[in-house]
Formats: sequence, C-alpha cells, structure tokens
Amino acid sequence: MTTFQLPDLTTTPRVRLGYIINNKQYTFSFQWLENFCLLSVYIIKDNKKVYLIKGRAITVNTDLIARVKDPSLITGSLMIKNKYNADVEITQNNFHTDFEMEYYDE
Repeated sequence: MTTFQLPDLTTTPRVRLGYIINNKQYTFSFQWLENFCLLSVYIIKDNKKVYLIKGRAITVNTDLIARVKDPSLITGSLMIKNKYNADVEITQNNFHTDFEMEYYDE
C-alpha cells in the first residue's frame, strides 16, 4: 500500500497535482464545489491526455479506478479513506487533514 497526502482545498478550491504510481506519472485534478469534491485523473500517453477518471465525485472507501479496465494505464485499487477510521463526511475543511488517498497494488 502507498499513501498519498491530499491537497488543502480551503484556500485554493481547485488544485492539480502529480502523483507517481507504479513508476508512472498521473495528474490528479481536485475541484471543490459547494458540498463535494470532483476528481479527474489522467496520464499523458502518446502526447495525449488519457483520462482514467473525469469529473467523478469523490466517495470515501470506494475504489476510484475500479472501472478502468486497461492494465496498461493502471491496475490495483485507489481509495480515499479517513485516517482515523471515523465515519464522517468529507468537507472542504477536513479533506486534507482527516483523509488520505491509498493505492493498493494488485
């Protein structure tokens, strides 16, 4: 398992970050909209953006990449989890403090 820190969306509600997963660079775009966070994830392949996720509302404890069926793009599971195993909703204030992104290799 690899753990990734999530961005602080309180001061900048739209953030683009690069994360390395299995030696590949993925771009994650987080956008806070009133009561939830939208996530897009893409990789540059043959000089084009190939989206794994595009404009998906983040849900806790759900495999974000379960629908990606192309093993050349990514394998495994990617989840947003509460660091303290608390059953709380994601808010703009607690997104970066109480939650983290976890990648589980196949």
